[in-house]
Amino acid sequence: MNHPSTSLWRSFVIAWILVIFFSSTSLASQWCESGFAYVSAVLFRRLHPHSSSYDLVHLLADKGLHVTMFCVLAILLWHAFPTIQHKVPTILVCGAIVGSCSEFLQRFFPGRDPAIRDVLINIAGTALGIGLWALLRLSVERRSFEREHSAVT
Repeated sequence: MNHPSTSLWRSFVIAWILVIFFSSTSLASQWCESGFAYVSAVLFRRLHPHSSSYDLVHLLADKGLHVTMFCVLAILLWHAFPTIQHKVPTILVCGAIVGSCSEFLQRFFPGRDPAIRDVLINIAGTALGIGLWALLRLSVERRSFEREHSAVT
């Protein structure tokens, strides 16, 4: 039987996957473009839309969003499946499947352009999430170990 918190984490995973799938829609794209236009006007006043510098910042923001969304997915999956064997490959495969489905969904929305490159970026975001979470856990465990051993001596 699953621990109640595992069910809660799995609910978060499902909700986050729905957010990722929503991000494949034309509406989400319009919201992101409007948000980027506003933020870039505030932060990057000297950059003119459609200049090469502006386009580079836009590309980095777009791909950064992919990485961030899949980084979060990886961390949620880590919690949702606490005892699964082969956790890292399983989470990577889940990221690849969700990323592929997200890109496939874009085919059905005007103005969206699915790309294999984005699936690879999604997988990289998933891997980054696994790595960051593992580093954080290692750091916390190390501090706990040091506190326990410094209290003993």
